[in-house]
Amino acid sequence: MKSKVILSIIASATLLLGACNSVECGAQSGAKASATPSEAPAKKAATQKKLTKDMFYKNGKFDEEAAKQAYFDMMTNLGYPISENLRKNMWVSDFGLGDFPNVGMGGIFWAHENKYGVFGHEIFLLPNQMLIEHAHNPYGGIRAKNECWHCRAGLSYCFGEEGEMNDTDLKNVVVPESQKKFVTVHKVTPACSKKGNVVWMGRLGAKHYQIAGPEGAVVTEYGSFHQNEGNVYTNPAVKF
Repeated sequence: MKSKVILSIIASATLLLGACNSVECGAQSGAKASATPSEAPAKKAATQKKLTKDMFYKNGKFDEEAAKQAYFDMMTNLGYPISENLRKNMWVSDFGLGDFPNVGMGGIFWAHENKYGVFGHEIFLLPNQMLIEHAHNPYGGIRAKNECWHCRAGLSYCFGEEGEMNDTDLKNVVVPESQKKFVTVHKVTPACSKKGNVVWMGRLGAKHYQIAGPEGAVVTEYGSFHQNEGNVYTNPAVKF
């Protein structure tokens, strides 16, 4: 009798853990389960300070130091280590759009050389922040960039031509108003730090973008060497 009770408890715990993982990171298949990845951390995210434009612009100019500090605060909340190298060499961008709380990114290039074509990049996204839609074309004799993404902390939704679900399945993930008319791809796969999955861009030259979950995201990008001149942005107003 005792053994039956123990087995019943183990089975219940297994089902509960499976449900938690589906809510936090999104199920591999099925729109209904996949539509809830951002709901689990919502209570914690709600306690975070709301980010507004006035925090990041002084006299109409983008305040890079304020932006960096916002990312450092996010990293601390996520338990991501902040090294001396990162503090010294991290960069930030609002893509020249003046909407940093909603559209922007931080980053650091760990490696970027063309002798052997090695490229390693960390992407930082604030809660619900969008890394704008873009693509990579060949340039200067260098082929189009190939890349994939591995979320180290938090959660990021990777949008592209291919994906596990449609963007309409994610009710709580919203493209910023300023970018809605510049989005052309509608498939999405969550990159989740708890799962440790790697999401590939798909074909070379495919358009893609990301939106962070409610706690933000730290995403390692593995890719081939490229030059910024090969970047193509759907929004013609972008400056990077």
